[in-house]
Amino acid sequence: MENDREYMPDLFKTSLDEFKNVLKTGRLLPSRKSLLVEIDGTFSKLQNANITNVSILRENLKSTEKIQNLVQKTGIPETYFKLLKREVNNLLPTPIKFCDVPNITENILIQLDKLNIKDTEYLFPFIKDVNSRLELSRVSGLPEVDVLSLTKLVDVSRIKWVGPKLARLIVDTKYDTVEKLAKADPVDVLEALNDAKEKHKSYDGPLGINDIDSWIRQVVRNTPLIVSY
Repeated sequence: MENDREYMPDLFKTSLDEFKNVLKTGRLLPSRKSLLVEIDGTFSKLQNANITNVSILRENLKSTEKIQNLVQKTGIPETYFKLLKREVNNLLPTPIKFCDVPNITENILIQLDKLNIKDTEYLFPFIKDVNSRLELSRVSGLPEVDVLSLTKLVDVSRIKWVGPKLARLIVDTKYDTVEKLAKADPVDVLEALNDAKEKHKSYDGPLGINDIDSWIRQVVRNTPLIVSY
């Protein structure tokens, strides 16, 4: 089965104005806060260059040559575009390799390897709905409970900033899907994550209520619900 691009957000549907708002309301790294300087005027120049959505913007930032062409069209400095490119790429989840996920069984890795499935993006077409999961269980020999666990790993891996250890930690809680996280109270989520962190020893990073709160409000709730349970 070919890789299903539904796993990735459709950047064509994200307008330039929506992306500008993401930059304004999100938590930028200190080194990228210069993107906010005169951002309205800068993005107006991009729109005047017929860049109306993030997909078109990403295409125009793909290479040094394309960036330089955009500099000529807009008068915006090349350094700005290099920073902007990083933020555009941050909108897309990085597929997680299953071999990097803590506490995953050897049998699961072996069965996925037989199907040439190495990461969450390639597994997505096999788990996106109930019928697909039943078929995966049949062809792989994996129990349905294992397939459901893999489904949840794929689901939460689509959230920005979620790597293999954090994905494992999330799935070890009752807030183990994008939808559950999006509807949850941040205080309850933090408590559940800390409990799972202590019990399963799969994640050792710091967790704070301010980060969890802004992550749920600004990131999780903007992650499309595309996995059917």
